[in-house]
Formats: sequence, structure tokens, C-alpha cells
Amino acid sequence: MTRDQIIYILCSFSIISLILFFVHKIKKEKHKSAFLFLVSVACLGFHISTMYTTFFQNGGCGAVAANQIFPIYFCNYMMDLLVIVSAWPDKDTKFFKNMATFTAYGGCFGALITVFATDPGFAEWGSFQSALSHSCLLLGCLYLFVGGYVKINVFNLVPYSFGLLSCGVVGGLVELIFYLGGLESPNAMYLVHGPKELPAFQWWMFALSMLAIIFIFTSIWEHFTRKKEDRWFKTYKDLFTYIPCKRNQAIESDSVNS
Repeated sequence: MTRDQIIYILCSFSIISLILFFVHKIKKEKHKSAFLFLVSVACLGFHISTMYTTFFQNGGCGAVAANQIFPIYFCNYMMDLLVIVSAWPDKDTKFFKNMATFTAYGGCFGALITVFATDPGFAEWGSFQSALSHSCLLLGCLYLFVGGYVKINVFNLVPYSFGLLSCGVVGGLVELIFYLGGLESPNAMYLVHGPKELPAFQWWMFALSMLAIIFIFTSIWEHFTRKKEDRWFKTYKDLFTYIPCKRNQAIESDSVNS
């Protein structure tokens, strides 16, 4: 890990923590939605910003990366979903709560992996904007928890599993589009092979790893925040009638702040 990475991680995580400390006090739903939407737009804006900077730098001839117009990587998909979640009109529906749950966990995974694995390159906007967009992604997804949109419990594994299936569908569609366009496979969602750093680490390994981490984290969370009779191993039958955030009264009290 380079010095720039360490500096960026310390600074960005401190700023994110400070922002969350203040915004968790927001009570009105329209203000919460406005903040979430602002963060999601900033995230997407930083992500596609090089399309415009290169346009003006090269005299009207900009450069567009494939992952700026297609959700090739997992974190690209999470950025798009964060915008959809933030702009969703009715945030009390079961569909929204399932989508928000997947986005919250998935966005944190994607943002943290990228921030820790990528040198921000302060001197070059092309690298720095990627770090900024992923920091915004982390802020937005953490706010889904802090703002009370997602309640932490083991049953979050259900919508997350369905979300992973949607990743496979999206990745397959992107692969199909590139194939029909006569282009080389973009290895969308790592369906073809793992990242260049770990080519043997297949997509299903990523999926199982994330599910395992969520299970461990939420199990520990329930251990410290719930009575024994309200923990997942006592209420596992609710998996068959799972409704995020409305399963029982104990879940309603899990919000960090609503």
C-alpha cells in the first residue's frame, strides 16, 4: 500500500464518519431522500467525469471507458442501483427495501475493495476521480443503514442472494451486447474469469465470500443487539415469509437512526 493510499483512506474515512455523524440526525423523509440522491449523483458524476475532462483537454475528442456506459464491474452496478434507490418514490414498498438491502451491502463491498486496492493518484484526475466516486458510493450505502432504510439482520442474506442473481443477469446481458457488437468480451461481473490480479478467483467465489461475510457480521450484530429468542436461529422460519425491516418488532428497533 502506497503513502497516497494510506493518506486517502485515512482522510476519506474520517470525512465519511463526520458526515454520517451529522446527517444521522436528519428526521424528515424528504431531506433524507435529498441527501441520499445528492450523494448518488456525486458518485455517478465523479465516475463519468473523465468523459468530459478528456473532451476539453483533447480539443473536443473525449475518451469513454466501457465501464462508464455499461455496468461491467460489480461496483458500477452498485453505483447505478444507488441512484435508483435514492430516487425511488415510495421507500416503504417491499421491493424498495429488498433493493436497498442489496445495494447497501453490495456498495460497501465494492467501495471498500476498490479504495483499499487502488492508488488514488492525487496528481492524475483519471485515478483520483475513481477513488472519489467509490468514497461517495461508500457514504451513500452506509447512509442506507444509518438513515434507517436497511435494518441489519441475518435475513438480509435473502435479498442479497437475489441481488447476486441479478448481477449474473446484468453481466450476461452486457456480454451479449458486446458479442453482438463484434467486440471482445469485457468479462462483465467476472463471469468469464477472475480479475487480472486473481484470475483463478471466479465469480461464484466472490458471491460465496460476500454471503459468508454478511452472515458472520449480521450474526455478531444480532448477538449484541437482540434477545436470544429474537435471533435468527430462533426465528429461521421467517425466511419463508421474509419482509425486510418489517419481520418483527425487534427488527424495527435495530435502526441506528430513523
